[in-house]
Amino acid sequence: MSESRSAVDVHLPGGALTAAQLQALAELAHAHGDAELLLTDHAGLRMHGDRDTLTGSLHAAGLTVHGAYRRSVVASPLSGRIGGLADVRAIAAELHRRLHGTAATADTVLGVDDGSGDIVALSPDVAVCALPDGSWMLTRGGRDTGVRVETGDVVDVLLEPADATAPDTDTAPLPTPPPHPIGWLDRADGTVVLAAALAGGVLPARTAEFLAAVERPVVITPWRSLLLCDLDEWAAEQVVRVLAPMGLIFDADSPHVE
Repeated sequence: MSESRSAVDVHLPGGALTAAQLQALAELAHAHGDAELLLTDHAGLRMHGDRDTLTGSLHAAGLTVHGAYRRSVVASPLSGRIGGLADVRAIAAELHRRLHGTAATADTVLGVDDGSGDIVALSPDVAVCALPDGSWMLTRGGRDTGVRVETGDVVDVLLEPADATAPDTDTAPLPTPPPHPIGWLDRADGTVVLAAALAGGVLPARTAEFLAAVERPVVITPWRSLLLCDLDEWAAEQVVRVLAPMGLIFDADSPHVE
């Protein structure tokens, strides 16, 4: 009997992937899917294949799969590397950990914005945005609620926003979001982040294997693009030379850039 095929959505903590996890995904796509990974607008990945087979293998690789309802964590992709007021990576990882295995009754998108305005501009169901004074703005549907949250309470408030204290301040406008990152991005420490779009958000498994071979962190963005992080200049040049002909788009003027 042939395997039943369905869409399997892989839930990532703020879009973050290790090279080993990306390699595992590529191998699964070759063996049980259609040899491609689809980037989603919730900073995740979608595969097609037998759900039971893929779910077990994904869990073994340290990855989680959405159930009947999708509860996504989207976070500022460049946080901790370029721009922003706070590094949100640890918050996104803890939020992802706390979400895993909990019951849900509806699709929900939780956002963690480093103060650049990139995530709250997407109007998540509930989100926090870092403020210059070290506190966090709580938003719903892309609007400031007036509630301010301390860093240590961010995860709890995102999980149970109804428990947040009543507003103690006037609402404020959201930050103006930056352009979606595409191309060669220099960091202050001399390393490089490469931001690439993909036509239709489709990442072929073979291309994913090449990305994994670079052995650097990968971040999937909510704009169906990806970041290859923490490269030295020589490595970045080689990546562009090899992967641009394979479909990675580093030109911000490309029609495939959302």
